[in-house]
Amino acid sequence: MEFNSGDLVRIGRGGVSVFRVLELGVDGDPGRALIEAVGEPRPGIYPWSIRVAHLVPATDQSAGSETAD
Repeated sequence: MEFNSGDLVRIGRGGVSVFRVLELGVDGDPGRALIEAVGEPRPGIYPWSIRVAHLVPATDQSAGSETAD
């Protein structure tokens, strides 16, 4: 699956939390993305990198029940 900066994603098909893709190709690796949790700013929310292969669109019907607002 291909993602773009700004896309909303979940981690895995059963993921509940929603994240926003901030950057693709982290550290020159096209297989990594920088993501950050979506929602009100609060302690503990910070951007971190993950393999793109672990991400699914937040709108994926097989994902958890949380909606992305």
